[in-house]
Amino acid sequence: MNKLSLLLLTLFIISCQSSKQTTELDSSIPAWVKEYPVSESHYIGIGIADKSNHPQDYIQVAQQNALQNLSSQIKVSISSQSVFLQMDREYGYEEDYKSNIEVKANEILEGYELAGTFTQQNEYWVYYRLSKQLYQETRTARIQEAIEESKYFLNKATMYYTPLKEKYIYYVKALDVLEPFLSEPLKTEFDRETVFLGSEIIARFRSYIDDYQIYCKSKKIKAMIGNSVDRIILTVQHEGNLLSDIPLITSSVFLELKDLSQSTDTNGVFITSVPKIKSVETVQKIEVAINFQALLDEGSNSDFIKKMFKCIKTHQINVPVYVYTPTIYVQTEEKHFGKDENGSDLRFAVESALSEMSFTPVGNKKDAQIFLTVKADTRKGIEKKGQKMFTTFLDMNVQAKDLEDRVIFSKNINKIKGIQLDFEQADNESYKKAIKEIKKTVIPDFINSFVKD
Repeated sequence: MNKLSLLLLTLFIISCQSSKQTTELDSSIPAWVKEYPVSESHYIGIGIADKSNHPQDYIQVAQQNALQNLSSQIKVSISSQSVFLQMDREYGYEEDYKSNIEVKANEILEGYELAGTFTQQNEYWVYYRLSKQLYQETRTARIQEAIEESKYFLNKATMYYTPLKEKYIYYVKALDVLEPFLSEPLKTEFDRETVFLGSEIIARFRSYIDDYQIYCKSKKIKAMIGNSVDRIILTVQHEGNLLSDIPLITSSVFLELKDLSQSTDTNGVFITSVPKIKSVETVQKIEVAINFQALLDEGSNSDFIKKMFKCIKTHQINVPVYVYTPTIYVQTEEKHFGKDENGSDLRFAVESALSEMSFTPVGNKKDAQIFLTVKADTRKGIEKKGQKMFTTFLDMNVQAKDLEDRVIFSKNINKIKGIQLDFEQADNESYKKAIKEIKKTVIPDFINSFVKD
């Protein structure tokens, strides 16, 4: 046998051995690994885990992946009679809530069986299957159990003798136990009527919550900027009865609030206050609502259920606070090199700046709540005759007093420089700069004195 023939024979033998090994290897791989199974009677779930990425828990990872794959085949249809769909029409949250319902429904998977496992190199495979008939039977049984538990809580919520705060918790619990099945109509008997349970819970809850009313005892709250409002008295009623131990939430866009109560007292009274009014807005509102958050947390741990209840509007009120600014009488003493020439440039500037910032200058002292005095005088500075330049300095004092003659604001500005071709023009220049200073710093500082802590 020549060398060529020997080589061909050797290659043939090797090829046959390799083919045999490949055939043996292929035969060891399950059919469900080679091709994803299709079944009319079962849901199928196959999961894979990489051993190198999960050396300690690859089995658990593969099992979890298989269950996720299994659950993804179970589609949850939403009944037209479901509470979810009815609330979606009102609040529009379909995608968010539909996804949550599917997740919750699949969390209660049971009755699935292990159909096979397979290992090759770094891969670990798991095969689960679940009878479609068994799944439906189990789901039906679980729905019925949830309905009965929900009806128990709903009955507690509707009992006359149940305390009002506990009613709220029972309504939340009644819907909470139904969470995995809110896509279903949940048709049942309650209170001798045939109802769709989820919708019935929400309808009765709305009726219960609508009977809560918040009132403000103060008919009209007026306050001057910079002042406080010490006691704003609020009450909570339900079907005309004053309620104790009801927490309220107060908020405002402009007002800083300080609640003097945590909840209504034994007389049904809640007190809030405004330490200082800092905005010149004419009408500043306090929003008041019942703080049901604590009760909501007690009734459910589900963000989904909490969001549903938060969407349902509860009674709240806006308490207006009418804010006014003080009337101000402006008096100026505008001297030029020590001489009073009865000028009024600074007075006009002050009154204009006050008006622009929503304060009210008045022309009669009797109408004033604040008296603002500006005293200004110029003095000559350097005279450079050779350069024909003349310098003046203006010194200005601004002081404000209240009706009790107390100084509430004081500011000195010295050496406001004017440079011109003669002292008179330099004097005018100093006054022009003083007017700018009044508008830029003096009046803003005066206004801020009302609102700063």
